[in-house]
This record gives sequence, structure tokens and C-alpha cells, in this order.
Amino acid sequence: MRSIATCKRAAAVLILTWAVAGCDSLLSTDDGLAETARVIVTGTSPVPLVIITSNQYTAVTNQATGNLNVSLLTADTVPVTSLPFDRTYPIGDQYRFYVRFGNPDTARTADIQMRVLLDTKEVYNQRATIRDGWLEYVFVYY
Repeated sequence: MRSIATCKRAAAVLILTWAVAGCDSLLSTDDGLAETARVIVTGTSPVPLVIITSNQYTAVTNQATGNLNVSLLTADTVPVTSLPFDRTYPIGDQYRFYVRFGNPDTARTADIQMRVLLDTKEVYNQRATIRDGWLEYVFVYY
């Protein structure tokens, strides 16, 4: 009799352990969506550069060209006077992030590399020599 009761108790403890572990995954708020976007820009530039960031915009694909047209509703525009540049931005509850980094100068050239990480995962890595040009990254979670 004693061994049956011990087995029942062991089974009850095992079931309770599974239930508690299951509750953690059911009640967890970690949905796997990125919470931050980190922008890292390295390189050289003889002129000030500009970064534009936003998480409030609309993005529509042009059916004729396949290009993504972004219309910013609000944005932050900041001059960048020295490289490297490394900043982390909250993505926000709309799960979107837009960054545009470039050289608006029409006479002098900048050599830059822009990387974007969503949390710790690199999602963009582009190097360019630009004059009056931009590197751009758009993230939208559907």
C-alpha cells in the first residue's frame, strides 16, 4: 500500500511540475518581437551627416516599380558630426522602425557603413560611398 501512495504522490508532483512549467509559457509576455533597434554607423566623412528615425510612418509598395514608399508621420532628424555613431532606439508598441542615414552634401563624399540590429540580431549591413545620398532601413512587423 505504501508504494502505491508513494507512486501517486510522485505522479502528482510530476503533473504539478508540468502544470507550473506550462503556466510560465502561457502567461509569459515574451512574444519574440524585438523591443529595440540599434543603429551603428562607422566610416569617414568630411562633412556633417544626418540621421532620421521614426516609428510612426506609413509604408506602401508601389505596384508598378516594386519600391516601398515611406511617408513619415513624425520623425526625429539629428545632425551627426562625428563617427562612429551608435545609438539604441525603442521600437514601440506598433512594432515598426525607420532609419535613414546619409550625406546631404552635394560636393563632398562620405564613406560609411550602417548596421541595424533588432535586439541583438543584425538585420541590415550596408557599406556605401555617398554624396547627396542615403542608406535606409524599414522594419514593420505584420
